[in-house]
Amino acid sequence: MIVEIRTKNGDSDKFLAAVSSLIATMVAEKKPRDLYVTRINKWFDQKWLGYSGSGRVEFEGGSTLIDTALDAIWQDKLTFPPFNPKQIGQQLYWRRRDDGTYGGVEDPKWIHKRKLQSSANNLNYRVAEFSDSGLFVWFTSNTEINSHGSVMIYQVDGRYVAW
Repeated sequence: MIVEIRTKNGDSDKFLAAVSSLIATMVAEKKPRDLYVTRINKWFDQKWLGYSGSGRVEFEGGSTLIDTALDAIWQDKLTFPPFNPKQIGQQLYWRRRDDGTYGGVEDPKWIHKRKLQSSANNLNYRVAEFSDSGLFVWFTSNTEINSHGSVMIYQVDGRYVAW
């Protein structure tokens, strides 16, 4: 296996094997320099795919005192999903070595910060500006207990982002 994701209490071995196999296949095919894998403590759905956060938008038809409202925002330039820091179970990072293998690094730059903040701060946290060669994977934990799981993958190659 290119990378190892350890099973935690409540995880389905079959689900993690499928996630690991998917990552191995994509890494072998795309050969990204950076590989980030994030375990999310709760199940997430398709709403998170491309979701940038909540921000202020013009509120037409409001009173003269209320001209803005909060709304969910999906942007053309992909940003990292603004998961609540309490839901980040684990962040893993590997970098491709000169021999083509992947290994950890001493002081990685983490995608998700441990400090709770407004998701509006995430609206300009662009994936393509974080890495020009990366594979970013999020998967749900507690899949044995919950009887379902999710995987989301963003891939950056040069300035092109696909998900």
